[in-house]
Amino acid sequence: MKLRYIEEPSLQFGTDQHICPKSGIYSFNPFDIAQVRPEKITIGIVGKGESVDKIIEWIESCKNHISGKQSKNPHPNLFMNFCGFNKNIGFKCEIAYDETYLRKLNNSDFDKIVTGNGSLEEIINEVTNLYLNEIKFLSKNKKPDVVLCALSENLMKHIMEAKPKNNEEEEDKEIIEKDFDAEKLSKKEQNFRRNLKAQAMQYNVPIQIIRDRIAKQTAEMQDPATIAWNFFTALYYKASGTPWALIRKDSAETTCYAGISFFQSRDKKSTQTSIAQIFNELGKGVILRGEEIKLKKYDRVPHLEGQQAFNLLTQSLTEYYDAVKIFPKRIILHKTSNFNDDEVYGFTEAAKKLYINQIDLVSIQTSDLRLYRRGNYPPMRGTHFSLSDKHHLLYTRGSVPYYETYPGRYIPRAIEVKLTTYDESPNVICDEILALTKMNWNNTQFDTQMPITIECARNVGEILKYLGPEDQMQLKYSFYM
Repeated sequence: MKLRYIEEPSLQFGTDQHICPKSGIYSFNPFDIAQVRPEKITIGIVGKGESVDKIIEWIESCKNHISGKQSKNPHPNLFMNFCGFNKNIGFKCEIAYDETYLRKLNNSDFDKIVTGNGSLEEIINEVTNLYLNEIKFLSKNKKPDVVLCALSENLMKHIMEAKPKNNEEEEDKEIIEKDFDAEKLSKKEQNFRRNLKAQAMQYNVPIQIIRDRIAKQTAEMQDPATIAWNFFTALYYKASGTPWALIRKDSAETTCYAGISFFQSRDKKSTQTSIAQIFNELGKGVILRGEEIKLKKYDRVPHLEGQQAFNLLTQSLTEYYDAVKIFPKRIILHKTSNFNDDEVYGFTEAAKKLYINQIDLVSIQTSDLRLYRRGNYPPMRGTHFSLSDKHHLLYTRGSVPYYETYPGRYIPRAIEVKLTTYDESPNVICDEILALTKMNWNNTQFDTQMPITIECARNVGEILKYLGPEDQMQLKYSFYM
């Protein structure tokens, strides 16, 4: 058993490297500053008239500097001021729109839907269609880079109070995710968001869902500067920008990272569908929906058959080649369940067929094992404890020297890293996992628990539930985040 500390990984920005996304963009500009990139992002906005007005007011205010959070125990690196979204500093990019890009929905149309006797699913579908009609118009006639879908608090209230039908998913008060304003979203609201994102894919323009309360932030939300950082970073990425990138060790070698996941259909049947998300150090890549999986009576954990694993990786890498015009020299596959023999055979055979020299199959799960540190603070983020060559414990959350604190609310849990088969050093694999936790363009606080390979695969699966097998899905992650 060995214990080591992994220094906080740096990211590559336009003119230099930095460990923090906010400071890196502020001081060194986005990664693609000297490349073809979005210097102007044209947005469309859809929502009730008052919601659209609120969002415009807030966006205009974010063109200028926003002070960081002030407190008795300040942490300036954690609550950094926002530089402003304009062409002179930071992103060096500006927002563009005019009245023809603002599509205001009628209050009477909403009232007719929410005051009827419709079930939760009926309300979600009817409200989704109101937005889709305007997204369709914008995509066909105005061609914005991103469409903002503004949600009013009154609409959210009605969705939260709607009752599911007996055969619908039970919608309880489960807390499952954070969004730009760090609000914890209930299943009801999240299901509406997922449905809207799924149905909007057919119009080939990324959407950004935003509640109009962002214009008048309350104490339980993140501070205004952090909200702005998260929102505009995601917006820049959705407009095909590259805010930051992983640091490539060898410019001649291309490494790809893939997340393999499964999702269950909304009717709760035993059928599972596999998905693969594969991308390179720049965050450029593709998402592919694989084949349906039948759970075996003796194993309730979904697994691919050998041929299915071969097909999924082969098709994913072929789509990746079509997108970036090069096959990787090395590929790392992350999965939250253990790899069985069929999956190992199928994935390694696919790599051989495409002349990929190195492949690492890595299982990543939240661990019940814990380490303790002297004093009042939890273990450092980057603490790596090797139980054996193939079994490792890694703290991706914990005390962060750059923030001068532990930024979480609860005792952090480590992740277990199990190497089924590997060609690279276990230390390098764990270094990469820590770096991949910083590739989430929805969150500029860099201490997320899971690498983006796992986060993306989960997000994609939850949205694909709302598409039929024949419905169009997008290959880019920007449509799912």
